Amino acid sequence: MKRRIGRLCILCSLMLCFCQAAVITGWAYTFETEGVEISMDQDASEVLSQLGKAESYYEAQSSSYQGKEKVYTYKGFELSTYPSGSADYVKSIWFLNEETVTPEGIHIGSTIDEMTAAYGDDYTEANGKYQYVSEDGILAFYTKKGLVSGIEYKSGGK
Repeated sequence: MKRRIGRLCILCSLMLCFCQAAVITGWAYTFETEGVEISMDQDASEVLSQLGKAESYYEAQSSSYQGKEKVYTYKGFELSTYPSGSADYVKSIWFLNEETVTPEGIHIGSTIDEMTAAYGDDYTEANGKYQYVSEDGILAFYTKKGLVSGIEYKSGGK
């Protein structure tokens, strides 16, 4: 009986770890603003309708996709889309100021230590660019002098 309880405790602990890892991964690649959750490669039409009218908008012929890539500027961030078939999908989100914050509380001006405390050590770093990569997308932090100077959520290139 003690062995069964011990095995059950181990199994529960492992399940808890897997569940926490899945939740953290989901948070790391989903941006939220004013109650709207935005994931990379999500159908852009539903996101754009929830966000409302953009402050500015421009489009350009895509060099990577058939059609036009579009950029919508909202308060504190830019949302870029790519065309696929008859729809547009979320390609990236770029933070424009220090008031825009990730769900984990990181913003332009945060320290690298604050970033790693929020997202962990499972990143690649090159020339001050820290990238957290999952199958859902990429979360990139650009740094200068130990501080976050840019934040970008990017599609993994589906």
